[in-house]
Amino acid sequence: MSLSNLSSTAFLSPGEADAPPLARAAAPRRRLLRATLALAGSAGLMALSGCDQLAQNKLVAGQHTEQDVRSLMGAPTMVWEVQGGARQLDYVRGPQGFETWRVDISADGRYQGMKQLLTAAQFKSLAEVGMTEAQLVRLFSRPAERQPYALKNEVWLIWRFEEPGSVRRNFNAHFKDGIDRAVEFSFTDDKTMYPG
Repeated sequence: MSLSNLSSTAFLSPGEADAPPLARAAAPRRRLLRATLALAGSAGLMALSGCDQLAQNKLVAGQHTEQDVRSLMGAPTMVWEVQGGARQLDYVRGPQGFETWRVDISADGRYQGMKQLLTAAQFKSLAEVGMTEAQLVRLFSRPAERQPYALKNEVWLIWRFEEPGSVRRNFNAHFKDGIDRAVEFSFTDDKTMYPG
């Protein structure tokens, strides 16, 4: 097909081709706007991850303050009061992200360090059958998802994480309906590994 044979509706979807001329003229702008918004959302997620990397490189234990942490990383998702007046700030980069950072702040408000909570090693060494949802949230912070499985009479709490080589995985805590004790744990591939 030569370019001269293309009609003005060749690049429109079937519904757009039948639309009035004014609506057809706006269709490419709508597609561009949708694509721009999707790209901006992805860039925002990458920017959050970039802020974490910047914070790791810039913050010095004992020198910087909680306010410095918040300036670099934003408002925490969760704040835990620790014995003696210390605090832990959780930065959950979900539900679509694969990282959760826990920042330790001393009783005098000084930054003490940060660590990534969502690793296979952490899950394997810390999670124990019989733990409550609250105990697991204290260890790993807020899960990315709560998925009911009606036929199994279960609810899964799902934490998304990434293994070396950009392998995206899920750590799943299985709870029987109405019982606040984990009965089993499993690892599965994340749904983003095989889209479609």
